[in-house]
Amino acid sequence: MWNSARNEVVRRLLADTCEICGSHNGVEVHHIRHLKDLNVRGRAPKPAWVQMMAARHRKTLVVCRVCHEDIHYGESRSRQNS
Repeated sequence: MWNSARNEVVRRLLADTCEICGSHNGVEVHHIRHLKDLNVRGRAPKPAWVQMMAARHRKTLVVCRVCHEDIHYGESRSRQNS
């Protein structure tokens, strides 16, 4: 059985480019369990990565290590160091 969804994630990983900042260093995948988790009512304004995943209807996002840590820790260290 052919699974095009898996092929699409592999293709995005092989592109070796962060989908947030465009970096090519240490690319990995951020994954959420459910798309419905992105649209929780009453939550503060959604970060750019949430908006990106919701707009694309994707549970995965290919990101560099810095952006991945920013997602998990709710910070933007990569932009603070600039």
